[in-house]
Amino acid sequence: MKGEADQEGLVTVAPMEAPDEVDDNIELLFTDITDWSVVDPKGQSPYRYNERELVRAWAENCPATRQFLMDNYVRFSRVSSTHGGGGLSRARLATTFLMLGDETDIKAGTVTAEDAGVVDPERASPFAPVQMNNASRSVGPNAVANGAALSRALEFSAREKGVEFMLHRCFDEIVRKERFSGRVLGITAHYSPRLHPETGELMRSYWQNGNIDERQETVNIRARQAVILASGGHAANPEVRSMFYPALREPAFSTSGQALLGPVGQDASALIAGLKVGANLAGMQQNLSYSTTFHISTRLGTRDAYTGMMPGHPTFGFRGSAGFNVGNSGFEEFIAVNQVGKRFFNEVRLPVRPGTNGYPGDRGAPGRGLDHTPLDWRNCRKEWIRQMYNYDHGLDAALALNEGSEPPDYYSGPLWAIFDQDAVDRNGWELRYPYVSDNGYFFRADTIEELAERIHAGHEFQRVALSHLAETVSTWNGYVEAGADPEFEREEEAPMNPIRTPPFYALSIMVVWHDSYGGLRVNGRQQVVDMQGQVIPGLYAGGEAVGGFNKHGLGKGHVHGFIAGTHAVEEPSS
Repeated sequence: MKGEADQEGLVTVAPMEAPDEVDDNIELLFTDITDWSVVDPKGQSPYRYNERELVRAWAENCPATRQFLMDNYVRFSRVSSTHGGGGLSRARLATTFLMLGDETDIKAGTVTAEDAGVVDPERASPFAPVQMNNASRSVGPNAVANGAALSRALEFSAREKGVEFMLHRCFDEIVRKERFSGRVLGITAHYSPRLHPETGELMRSYWQNGNIDERQETVNIRARQAVILASGGHAANPEVRSMFYPALREPAFSTSGQALLGPVGQDASALIAGLKVGANLAGMQQNLSYSTTFHISTRLGTRDAYTGMMPGHPTFGFRGSAGFNVGNSGFEEFIAVNQVGKRFFNEVRLPVRPGTNGYPGDRGAPGRGLDHTPLDWRNCRKEWIRQMYNYDHGLDAALALNEGSEPPDYYSGPLWAIFDQDAVDRNGWELRYPYVSDNGYFFRADTIEELAERIHAGHEFQRVALSHLAETVSTWNGYVEAGADPEFEREEEAPMNPIRTPPFYALSIMVVWHDSYGGLRVNGRQQVVDMQGQVIPGLYAGGEAVGGFNKHGLGKGHVHGFIAGTHAVEEPSS
C-alpha cells in the first residue's frame, strides 16, 4: 500500500495511487461510511442509514481481516480507487491475484494457464468459473485476477486445516430451544443433489479432501458453540425481492451467477429462517441506493447475464450460452421491445447506471478525491444535487405494466433486442455457440412475423404473443427515414438504422439483481438481534445475509466472517 514490495516479491509495479491517497485510518473510514452528507447521482444517501455499531466494528476489523486472509494464501494487488460504498476520502480497493505458472500451487501463488482459463478465449475451467483477468497493471507480468484467486485460496487453506464440507445440502431452518427464546441449538438441512446437466452424474467439487459423503434425506446438525449464517442474500427470490421493488416479482429475471449458484442460491434462506426464530431486520431500503442491485445488463442472449462464463466449468450447461457483451454502445444497434413487442424507452439510455460513490468521487460529492470534505452540508445542498443528478429511468420503464400484464401478478414479461443481418455485419457479432444457443434466449427468422412466433413458442417466460412487433419494426423504419424518433428522441444521441435485411434476430435483454441489501439485523459482534433489541444466543450472520451496511464487494462479507468467527469460538461449548 505504501509502495513497498510484498514479502514474496510478486507485486512489481509501482503504486497506483499517491501516498496521501492511501494514507488511511479507522476513524476516517468510519466517518466515510456513516457520512450523512453524501447523496449519490440517483438522489439516494448511501452512507446515512448504515448501522453505526455494525460499521464501526467493520472498520476496526479491516486490518486484522486483511492479515488473516494473507495468512491463508490470499495475495493482494496494489490499491486503486475504492469499491462502491467504501467511502469517498481514500483509495481502498485491492484485488486478489495468482501468478501464471507450470502448476496450480496455492501455497506458491501460481495457477496454470489452463486453470486460469486464459489459453482459449472461449473456454473456462473447473478451477475458475469465469476466465481470470490480466492483472499486470496492478501486480506485474503474468498476474491474473478475479474471485477465484480469493475463494480457491481460502478453500485450499480450510481443507488443509481439516475443515469438513457437507455438499448437496440445502439449509432449511434454525433450531432454537424455544421458538422465540433460548439458545440456538443447530440447523436442519435436506438433501439437494446437483446433477451434471449433460451426464446426469452427481457433481463433484474441484478438491474433495474433507468432503463428507452422506445422502440422508434430512440431517439435524447440532452447533457446539454457534451457528453462523453466511448463505448470501435474496437476489434470486422473487417474492422477497418484491418487498423492495414489486415489479421484480417477475421470475423471468434472476440473479447473477445463477448457473454456478444453483436453484437455491441467493434464495433469502438466512432471512427467512431468522424471521422464524424472532430476528429483526435492518437496512430494508438500501437496495434502492446501489446501482448493481438491479440493472439492465449489456450481456445479451443468456439468462445468466451478469458474467461471461464459458464452457469448461461443469455448471455451464445450466445456462447453455455465454451471451455476448455488446457494451453500452451496442444498444445503438437494435430496438428494445417488451413482451407484446412494443418499444418502451430510448434504447441508448437503457444500460446507463449512475456512479457508485467510491473514491475518487463518481460525481457523488462536489469535491473529488482528496478534495472531498466528509460531513459537509455542501455535499447535499440542493444546487449541487440538481447539477449532479443522473438517474435514467430505463429500468423502471422496462419493468412497467404493459398490455400483456395480466392479473393477479401483472408481470411485465421478458425484454428483447430486435435487429437484422445488417446490424450483425456492421458489428461483426458472432451469433454462434458458445455465445448463443438454442436455449430460448436467442431466435432467428426470415420474417418479423415468424420471429415473433418463435419467441412466443420458445421462451419459457413469454406468456403472450408479441402482437405489436411487426408494427413496431415498421414504425421504427419510418422514424429512420424521417431522421426523428418522436416517441423517445433517440436521434439526439445515437445513429438510427433500419431493420429490413433478413434474417432477423432476437436476443434476450436481462434485468439482473446482483447485490442484496437489507437483511437480518446484527450488532458489532455479528450476533443476530431480535425485535426487542436483544441478542439471539448462539446465532451470528454476515455478508449479504445481514442488512444495515450499504457496501458492495467481498470485503464486507470477509470482515463480517472474521468478526463472527472470532466471537463464536468464545461461546460456551454445548
